[in-house]
Amino acid sequence: MFPPHFLLAAAGVWLMFAPAVLDYGGPAATSDRVAGPALAAIGFLAGFAITRGLRWLNLLTGAWLVAGPWLLGFPDAALVNSVVIGLATLALAPWGKPDQSRYGGGWASLWRSPGAGH
Repeated sequence: MFPPHFLLAAAGVWLMFAPAVLDYGGPAATSDRVAGPALAAIGFLAGFAITRGLRWLNLLTGAWLVAGPWLLGFPDAALVNSVVIGLATLALAPWGKPDQSRYGGGWASLWRSPGAGH
């Protein structure tokens, strides 16, 4: 199944382009150009099982995208764009659970004999 975190990564890329496409500037453009890369990077990394725990960081990004437009007085197009992506982020960010398998065994693998169990 396609993890929804990759959709959040795509939404982050959209946020980076949105000020030019929707023709707005000022604090709204700055907000999108900061939140966009954060959303994209965290979304991309959270799409993989081993780094799925990072998904919780996007709750902060989503909360900012919902609250920021009213705090900074965004124009209408930027406000709608930010709130829609913010709500989607808040809905999709908690999706999934981290991989519970062990990768490599850490330092203990240096003194544990192969096949000895955990």
